[in-house]
Amino acid sequence: MVRFLDLLERARRGWLEGRPQQVIVRCAGGGHRVRLAKGRFWSAATCRACGATIDARRLRRVGRWLVNLWAPTSAARLPRGLWVSVGGYLLLTLASAACLWLLADRWWPATTLLFGPRWLLLLPLGLLVPGALLRDRPLMVPLALAGFVALGPVMGFRTGWHRLLVSADPAHDIRVMSFNAMDGSTLTLPPEMMLAAWNLDIAAFQECDARLSLSIETLKGWHTDTRAGVCFVSRFPILEAAEMERESLRGAGGSGLVVTYRLDLDGRQVRVTNVHLETPRAGLESLREGRVGEGIFWLREKSSLREIELRRARRWVGRFTGPQLVVGDFNTPPESPIFRAAWSDWDNAFSLGGRGFGGSRHNGWIRARIDHILLNQDWTVVRSWLGPDIGSDHVPMLA
Repeated sequence: MVRFLDLLERARRGWLEGRPQQVIVRCAGGGHRVRLAKGRFWSAATCRACGATIDARRLRRVGRWLVNLWAPTSAARLPRGLWVSVGGYLLLTLASAACLWLLADRWWPATTLLFGPRWLLLLPLGLLVPGALLRDRPLMVPLALAGFVALGPVMGFRTGWHRLLVSADPAHDIRVMSFNAMDGSTLTLPPEMMLAAWNLDIAAFQECDARLSLSIETLKGWHTDTRAGVCFVSRFPILEAAEMERESLRGAGGSGLVVTYRLDLDGRQVRVTNVHLETPRAGLESLREGRVGEGIFWLREKSSLREIELRRARRWVGRFTGPQLVVGDFNTPPESPIFRAAWSDWDNAFSLGGRGFGGSRHNGWIRARIDHILLNQDWTVVRSWLGPDIGSDHVPMLA
C-alpha cells in the first residue's frame, strides 16, 4: 500500500509540474508588470495595458533549449549518457571529416577511412535520434549538425544544385562516359549497346582486354583507338593519340597509364585524356586479412606512387591548350588531399552536376567514387550520373 501511495504522489507531482505556470515579466513598452502563462513554444503575448507585443515566453523556451545543449537535463544515468553520446558522436564526425580532407593518403588510418565503408558513421543516428526525441529534444541540434557533416564532407553526398543553373542544349551538348570494364569478360552489355543506350559521343574504357578491344575495333560509324589497357571510342574524328611515358612508374610498381586524344569537334580541336592510375588495393587487402604491418607498408608505398602519378598526369595535360577533358579510373576519391592538390583547378563533373554519393567502384558494402570526369574552364557541366551495373566491379560514370 505504501508503495502504491508513493507512486500515486509522484504521478500527481509530475502532472502539476506539467501544468502551465505563472511567470511575471516587465513590459518594455510601458514598464508594466505582466503575468504570463507558459504556453505554446512559438506563441506571443500582448500586454493588456499598452498592447505591446511580449515574447518572453518564446525567449525563455529558446534559451532553455540552448542551455540544455551544454549540460545534461539531469544527473540521471540515461539523460547524462544520452548527452555524452551525442557530444561524442558530433566530435567523431568532425574528426572523421578532418582526417579525410587533411590526412588521407598522408596517414594510413585516414587512408583506410578514405577507401572504407564510411556509411558506418550514420548508424549511431538510428539510436541517438529516437533517444533525443523522447528524452532531450534540444540534442537534435548537434545531431542535425553531425548528420550533415557525415553525409556531406565525410560521405560526399551531392545535391546536384548546379543543374538548376544550366539548361540542356541538344545541339551543343556532348555525352561522355568513363568505364572500367574489368577486362570486359563479364559484361552484360556490348559496347555498341552502351553507346546507343546512353546516346554517347565519347566513351573511354579502362582495363580493356583483347576481346573487348576487338569488339570496339569492329564498331561501324565510330572512330576508335585501342591499346594495352585502355580503349577509346569517339563520334568525332581522332586526329592524334599521344601516350605519356610510364616505364619508370611501371618499374616502381605503378600504373601511370595516360593517353591523350586530339579530336576534331566540328572544326574545333579538343583533347580528351584517358587515365588509369595505380590502386591502393594491395595495402587494403593486407589490412583486411590481418597483416597489419604489411598493409601499412603497402598503403604508404601506393599512396606515394599515386601522388606521383596524379602530379605527372596533371603536368602532362598541362602541356596542351584549348578545351580538355580528363576521364578515367583515378583510383583516388575526390576528398583526398593529393587528388585536390593535383586537380583543384579542374571541375569535377559529378561534384557539380551529380546527385547522390557517386560510388562508382563496388566492393561488397563499400562504394568508392574513384572514377572521374574532369574538365577545364572551356566546358560547362550540364549534369552527371552513374550508369547501371553491367557486369564489372565498376559502374559507368557519365556526364
